[in-house]
Amino acid sequence: MTITKIEKRDGRIVDFDQSKITNAILKAIIAVGEEKKVNADALSDQVVRELEKKYGPHNIPTVEDIQDVVEKVLIENGHTTISKAYILYRQKKAEIREEKKRILNKEKLDDIDKRFSVNALRVLAYRYLIKDEKGAVIESPKELFQRVAVTMVLPEILYDPMVYDKDGKHNLPITISKYLSDLDAWDKKLRIGKYVLTKWHLERLIAAYEELANKGKMKIGFDELIVMLKNGTFDKYEKTMDECFDLMVNQVFMPNTPTLVNAGRRLGMLSACFTLDVDDNIES
Repeated sequence: MTITKIEKRDGRIVDFDQSKITNAILKAIIAVGEEKKVNADALSDQVVRELEKKYGPHNIPTVEDIQDVVEKVLIENGHTTISKAYILYRQKKAEIREEKKRILNKEKLDDIDKRFSVNALRVLAYRYLIKDEKGAVIESPKELFQRVAVTMVLPEILYDPMVYDKDGKHNLPITISKYLSDLDAWDKKLRIGKYVLTKWHLERLIAAYEELANKGKMKIGFDELIVMLKNGTFDKYEKTMDECFDLMVNQVFMPNTPTLVNAGRRLGMLSACFTLDVDDNIES
């Protein structure tokens, strides 16, 4: 029976991908210079047959289980040198995982942690991830990029046709004081799809709403906006947040330092520089 799922080290169940076995074996073969003598695909096929025999249709092997079988197959086929290279490969990967856990102060790595090198994680931990009062990291890279993605997209809901009137001259009462006076009660109580809004996200949303409302551009009151958020009216913006999130975790685009540090946090300052008006006279 074909193996279809495996269990990752963080407990996630994902689709089985034989190419990862093949690539790992090939790296070990290349490391000892035997790529012209040994067929990685054939060894990979044998590993899969062993897995199917051992685990059957109802059991899901872990990553470690699979790697153990790879070692077994290499040794049984007389590839002692390659098996040693593979064992060293496993050991090196294990050391990297442990170092990443230490840097991020966590017991298990998630799929985002694995995309970044040890050096990249050191920079994130030192400069950008939230820390407690003792300096210990309490935020993961995934959580960092989520709070930044929310900050980048959140203003979009204020320009939604249900909310914004470009030519409007509305004179709505701005009922925001009760939210500002009780921000803690709103911390992580609102969401857009899977993205959670911190109290500081809400504070920035309030400030942006107030500015547009004072210009007469808001069709609805802030209370109604909150109700719409609760009801999932703006969950369509989850897709845009996903796009921003993916740009960062795939390292295609990375915002400036103030954005990474302050987005979704108390200070909220996203700009790296400011300009001040200077009057056209010598006294200025």
